Amino acid sequence: MNNYLQTHLAKSDGTTLEEHIKDLLYQFDIFNRYYPNLLTDEEKELLKVAIEYHDYGKLNRLFQCKLPVNSKLKPVKCNWKIRDDKIPHQYLSPLFLRKLENEFSFEELSFVIYSIINHHARGREFLNYSGIDLLISEIEEHISNFFSHLGITSLSEETKDFYKNHLDYIVDNIATIEGLNNRLKADDDFIKTLIKIAGLLIRIDHSASGEELVIEEEPIKENREKLFLKDLEDNKKPQKLRPFQEKFKDKENLVLVADTGLGKTGLAAIWSKRKMFYVLPNRTSTNAMFETMKEIFGNDKVGLLHSTSLFYVFENAEKEDFTVLRDYDNTKNLSKPITISTADQLFTAVFKYPTYEKIYATLSYCDIVIDEIQGFDPAQIVPILRQVKETTKLGARYLIITATLPQIIKEEFEKLGFEVKTNDPDTIDNTKRHKVKILEKNIFETLEDIVKIAESGKNVLVLVNTVSIAQEVYQKLNYKDKNLLHSRFIWETRKDKEDKIKKDYKTSKGKIWISTQLVEASLDIDFDVLFTEAAPADSLIQRMGRVWRHRKEDYKGKEPNVYILSQVDEKRVSHVYEKALREESLKLINQHLDNEGYLLSEEKRKIVEILYSREKLEELNSKYFERWKEVEKVLNSNWEYLFKKEAQEIFRDTFTFEAIPHRFKEKVKKLLDEYKNLKDIENKEERRFKKIEILKKINDLKAPIPVYWVLNEEVKDKNPYEILDQNLNIYLLAKYFVYDDELGIRIDKKTLEKYQFDEEIFI
Repeated sequence: MNNYLQTHLAKSDGTTLEEHIKDLLYQFDIFNRYYPNLLTDEEKELLKVAIEYHDYGKLNRLFQCKLPVNSKLKPVKCNWKIRDDKIPHQYLSPLFLRKLENEFSFEELSFVIYSIINHHARGREFLNYSGIDLLISEIEEHISNFFSHLGITSLSEETKDFYKNHLDYIVDNIATIEGLNNRLKADDDFIKTLIKIAGLLIRIDHSASGEELVIEEEPIKENREKLFLKDLEDNKKPQKLRPFQEKFKDKENLVLVADTGLGKTGLAAIWSKRKMFYVLPNRTSTNAMFETMKEIFGNDKVGLLHSTSLFYVFENAEKEDFTVLRDYDNTKNLSKPITISTADQLFTAVFKYPTYEKIYATLSYCDIVIDEIQGFDPAQIVPILRQVKETTKLGARYLIITATLPQIIKEEFEKLGFEVKTNDPDTIDNTKRHKVKILEKNIFETLEDIVKIAESGKNVLVLVNTVSIAQEVYQKLNYKDKNLLHSRFIWETRKDKEDKIKKDYKTSKGKIWISTQLVEASLDIDFDVLFTEAAPADSLIQRMGRVWRHRKEDYKGKEPNVYILSQVDEKRVSHVYEKALREESLKLINQHLDNEGYLLSEEKRKIVEILYSREKLEELNSKYFERWKEVEKVLNSNWEYLFKKEAQEIFRDTFTFEAIPHRFKEKVKKLLDEYKNLKDIENKEERRFKKIEILKKINDLKAPIPVYWVLNEEVKDKNPYEILDQNLNIYLLAKYFVYDDELGIRIDKKTLEKYQFDEEIFI
C-alpha cells in the first residue's frame, strides 16, 4: 500500500498521501512534546492509527480524477465517465482497517473508525441503520470504479461484515445525540477516549493542511503571577496582589461575584495555570481584553477569536505584516496559549454539530474564564451550563467571574460542584457610587432636565431600550453637544462613535450621549449622570456601572446621579424587556435603597439574586423562566445534529442580519471588482493580505439590522435587499431603508405610507 500512498494525491496542490500522513505525524509529535501526559500510551497508539488511515479513502479513483494531474506521478486513468463522488472519502477509509482487527480490540477499532468518519462534516446521512445499508450497497456496486487500479474489484464478505459491525456499533452507542449525552452523563472512560482521539485528529488534520499552522504553539512557561506583577510595575501600579486575588488564585472550579474595578482580570491571569480561553459576551469586550492580556503575556502568546477578529487584528497590524495572518490562522485553529473569545466560538459545541469534538478535546486540557455570565440570554446560559458540566468531566477547569449572579445560575453551578462565592467581603466595593431616583415619567418628559444638567457642565448618559427610541430622543433633544450611539450604524461609524464616547467623558464637559443597551457591558466609560428607561434589574445595574465608575470617592451630590424612568411605551419595549421583570425590578430597587437614596453594591447583588430566583420567576410567570425551560427541553431532547453555523445562530439569539445601506452600492461594487482582480497577484500571502484589506473595507460598510425587517411577510414582497455576492455574504438593503451617519439605519415615514407597512415592524 505504501507505493500507492507515494503516487496518489491527498490535495490539489500536489501533496501525496504519504507526504500528508507524515505532516500529520509531525503535528502529533508537536502536541506530544507540549502535552506529553494528556493521552495514555494506548490512546496515542490509537490516534496514530487514525492518522495513518484517515485519508486512505482518497485512493478512490473518482477522488483522484477530480485533482489536477501531477506529471511527476503515475496518473490515474480517467478515460471513463466520472460519476458524482457522493461517498465522502472518510467513509471509504475504514475499509482498509480490517487487517488490524487482530491487533486491536473491537472497541478500540470503533474509536478509530468513528474518528476517521467524523474528521469532516460531510456524510452524516449515513450514520443510521438505513444509511449504513445504503452506504454498503453503494460501495458494493461501485467498488470496481473506486479501487480496481489497486487490484480491488469486489467487497469481500469479511470486509463487509467488519465494516457493517463497526458502523452498527457506532450508531448504537455514539452516533446519536442521546447516545453521546448518556455517555457524557455517565462520565465513562469510553467517551473521554473517543472525544480526545476524534477531536485531536480533526485538529491535527487541519494543522497539517494549512501553511504555517501548528496544532499547539509553545505554552507559557513563565510564572504567571510574576508576569502579572511585572505588568503592574510597567503600569506604575503597586506590585502586590489584592486580598481577593490572593485568596482565590489557586481554586479549582469557582464562581466569584466581584465588583468592577477590583481586579477580576488580574485574578483570571494568575488563576489560569494551563492553556487558557477567556470568554466574554460581545466583540467590543473581547477586543479590549485582547489588548489587556497582550500587555501581561506578550503579543505572540495571545489570540483573538470572534466573527470579525481577523479585521480587528488586520486593522491594528503594521502594513504588509504577514505574521498577523499566521497568528489569526493559529488562533482559529485553537493553537494559542491564550485565546480571548466570544462565547459563540466555543459554547455552541454543546449542540454536537459535526466536528464538535475539536472543541471538547481542546477544552479538556484548558482553563476557561467566563466573564459577566449574567450578560447572556437563557438561550446562551443554558447551553453554557451544559457544556461546562460535560467538559469538566473531561478535564476542563472553570473560573466564572461576574458583577452580579442570578440565583437560578448560582444554583446550577452549585449542582455542578463549583465553589460559589457571592458575598466575600474582599470582593465588595463599598464606595457610594449611585444615588438613585425613580421618576414616574417617560424619557421624553425629562429632556429639559437632561439639557439643564448638561448645561451645568456635567456629562449625561441617556440609555433607552430600543434604537428607534434613541433616534427619536436624539432628534427631539434641543442641545448642540449631543451624540447618538446604537447598533444600527455601519461598523466604521460605530467604531468612530465608540472611540469618541470613550474620549469624551475624559476630556470634555457638558456632553450628552444617547445610546441603548449596547453600552451596558461593552464600553468602559464613566459619566456624571445617567437617565435610563426602566429595564430588568441586571440591565439597570449594568447601566449604572457607566456612571461614577472609576472614582475612588463617594458620590456626595445633593441630587441623584441615576434617574430611572418608569413610564415606557409598552408597544415599543415589551418585546425587548418583559413588563413583569421591569416592574418587579423597580420595586426591588426601591426596597433596597438606603436612607439617603444610595444603591450599594451588596444590595445590587441581592436584587439580581432575588429577581432571577426560580421562586420569583415562577411567581411572576416570567417569560425568562419559560425561555430557560424551553432551552433546557431542547438540550434534554434527542434533537438532530446541527451544523456549526446554525448552532451559532441559535446560541447568539440575536436574530440580526448584516447588510449594507443602499447609498454605498457603487462603492461596494467597485471594491468587489478590485477583489476579483486580485487573482493576478502571484504571491499567495500578498494576495490574501489584499483580499482581507478589501473585505474589511466592505465589512466596515455593513450594519446589523433585525432579521424580521427583511423576513417579515409584509416586507418580503417589497424586495428588502439584493444579493451582491452570496459567497462573501454581501447583501445590499433596499433604498427605502434610509441611512446617514447622524441617525443610522431607519425606514422613513413616506415609505411606510407608500407600502402601507405596519410601523410596528420597524420599531
